[in-house]
Amino acid sequence: MKEGLARVLTEWQETWTPELIERDFDLSLIPEKPRKVVTFAGCRRTGKTYLMFQLINELSKKIPRDRIFYINFEDERLEKNILTLTELIPTIEELFGTSAELYLFLDEIQNVEGWDSWVRRVHDSGKAKLFLSGSSSKLSSREIPTSLRGRALTFEVFPLSFREFLRFKGFEVPSRVEFSSKKARLLNLLREYVIYGGFPEVVLADDPRVKRLIVTDYFNTIIALDVVERYSLRNPEELRAFLRLALNSEYLSLSKMERTLKSLGYRISRLTLANYLRYLSESYFLFPVEVLSPKVRFRIGHPKKVYFVDNSFLTFLSIKFSENFGRLMENTVFLELRRKGEEINYLLGENWEIDFALPEEETLIQVSYDLSDPETLGRELKAIKAARRETGWKKAYVINWDVEKEVDGIKLIPLWRFLLEEDY
Repeated sequence: MKEGLARVLTEWQETWTPELIERDFDLSLIPEKPRKVVTFAGCRRTGKTYLMFQLINELSKKIPRDRIFYINFEDERLEKNILTLTELIPTIEELFGTSAELYLFLDEIQNVEGWDSWVRRVHDSGKAKLFLSGSSSKLSSREIPTSLRGRALTFEVFPLSFREFLRFKGFEVPSRVEFSSKKARLLNLLREYVIYGGFPEVVLADDPRVKRLIVTDYFNTIIALDVVERYSLRNPEELRAFLRLALNSEYLSLSKMERTLKSLGYRISRLTLANYLRYLSESYFLFPVEVLSPKVRFRIGHPKKVYFVDNSFLTFLSIKFSENFGRLMENTVFLELRRKGEEINYLLGENWEIDFALPEEETLIQVSYDLSDPETLGRELKAIKAARRETGWKKAYVINWDVEKEVDGIKLIPLWRFLLEEDY
């Protein structure tokens, strides 16, 4: 028996889960049959661990506690090798005398090289139901190892949605927001959410100076552990220079970025920049979005729009966007679309652009903070009408701060309604 592993398992059974504010997750989404390995993928500090704890609490209502175990593979007492995994079930059986099916929640499992072969073997043996999480897209449905294809069910975890944010703030949404005396408070909270984002720890901190310290620490940890260390980068300062440019750019062109960095004295290639972009995407820190086009070369070669996993990074770490509320709103809308599992592109035409084009839904979405200026409203409507003629798509929305009406079949939707209601 490995002593470190035994200590971690015993400590878990003695301490169990901390007090939780529940996230929106329906346990019925996890099917009993066919059996699946359940994976949670997402950026560090988005709440994957607490979501696991929430599921553990639900399971413990019908499963004995001595069959449920949680292990974090960033615990320094554990050796990050396949032998630790190999000895996990025998150690549990020896310590707790159980031979029944186990429920194993394994956090940051991607830190163990060869984890997927062990997971497949244990899953196929029927000895345990497995719940895995990681700060890497290696656990996502798009990049799950070949050995687990067809065996895994993946949930992407993002920072708090606006509805979850309101729950953390103790605010109950009234049934008719537009007529409620609580609407002013709702809009104040929405502004806070758009500016400071949805990282749970940041949401619960009241002082903006503390929020900044937390976000800066998250940023440094993500870069150090999930990018520099994971991919063995030899020049982290190059990566940070790339990130400073990305955080202050609405569009990301690798060729333009290469020229800019070389002018600043960095000896860097476009291939290296492409790798940095991939590493940051795999760590769920940022999301590049391609232009919608039937021409593959155009999609690949055209600048990508870039969005970030949380608005707090734009607010505290960018110069250009920290005071651009419209850009923060656009990032908020992007994250909500990703939560809903939408395929997202943007659309370009002659003298117009559509922020979000959703091919599967045949939907066009513009985001604009203030529509009080007739010229601004006219510009947004003109772009959508042009995109409608080009695509033939009918569904179109302009998401704004607080205007709700319909113009020429185009719905103007308040941001709060878009974030709170499925049917808008």
